[in-house]
Amino acid sequence: MKKFLTVLLAGCLLAGACLGFAACGNTATDGSELLGFDIDLAKAVCEELGVEARFQKISWDAKFNELESKNIDLIWNGMTITDEIKSNQCVSVPYMTNKQVAVVKTENVDKFSTIEKIKSANAKIAAESGSAGASAAEEQLPDLELSKTNAQTDALTEVMSNTSDVAIIDSVMAGYYTSTGDYKGKLAIVPDLSFAEEEYGIAARKEDTGVIDKVNAALSKLYKDGTIAKLAKTDDYDVSGSLIDIDYTSTGDTAGWDYIEEKGTIVIGYTLFAPIAYEKI
Repeated sequence: MKKFLTVLLAGCLLAGACLGFAACGNTATDGSELLGFDIDLAKAVCEELGVEARFQKISWDAKFNELESKNIDLIWNGMTITDEIKSNQCVSVPYMTNKQVAVVKTENVDKFSTIEKIKSANAKIAAESGSAGASAAEEQLPDLELSKTNAQTDALTEVMSNTSDVAIIDSVMAGYYTSTGDYKGKLAIVPDLSFAEEEYGIAARKEDTGVIDKVNAALSKLYKDGTIAKLAKTDDYDVSGSLIDIDYTSTGDTAGWDYIEEKGTIVIGYTLFAPIAYEKI
């Protein structure tokens, strides 16, 4: 389990250009409101930088193509920082911790309580395509059937429908969905079982070092003045326990910033991933 100027979380430069975008400003195309920690954090960073945050729903598996084609300017959606991503994109300082966990039907927690039990049961695994969860499944459960879904929420749906036995998703998301809404009491996180410890970051194009420098500096300021802590704890969710201290001093780099400044927006690519980004009617 995605894991900010006019940051194209969705990306609309003109009102008429919103067609095809899942969110223009803070409203999705079906009239629902776009909410979540990364959404609010991106808007706060963009406000600090003097640009508008725009949000573009993307396929997570195609996130880097969307970035390179300039359909979006930042990937900001609970993105796990990896060595491969750092080699190919310009990546921000980490701002949040996470881990990959197993979610199963509540009555199956004991059945799938360890990796060994999951293997011996020949369990069917579900994880979002291109995600850290899918990588964890391929590395640690290579002989088991893996269903690569379009979204982490789809992996949970597969477990609920008995299409898959175990969903491997971000702990931040798992904690939210297993404690609220339709999945409460029906799905559970397998305790004391995690597949990978990780950190979330934000990715820009490799050459846009100045964009990330400004984002990092804004994140540092908002962390120190308490803004990020306030955004992390709401009536709907609390991710304050996952925050990372941010202490960053700008290098003065401006590479890529002229492009952002000229259009006045940063388009941020996102997927639906509560409590990071979700829609509320």
